[in-house]
Amino acid sequence: MSFYEYMISHHAGKQGKRSHLADDMVDDETFPREVTCQQPDGRKVILTYLDSCGACDDCVEVFKLCWTEYRRCERRALNRNSSKR
Repeated sequence: MSFYEYMISHHAGKQGKRSHLADDMVDDETFPREVTCQQPDGRKVILTYLDSCGACDDCVEVFKLCWTEYRRCERRALNRNSSKR
């Protein structure tokens, strides 16, 4: 699952800072939607993108928090899938 897909499925259309970021991502057609945590530079790609858009410090901090949650979620999914084999 890409970071974009994670954010939309977990946070879009709700309340709070994470939701605000997710809603902004939906509205931004140039957001790097295919980035995953399996990509060695995935986090950096999005940070560079946010910087190029002039994102505020609060937005960047929310992204970093969400990226950490996303990675945890992806690791759990990977562990579940490998234990089913």
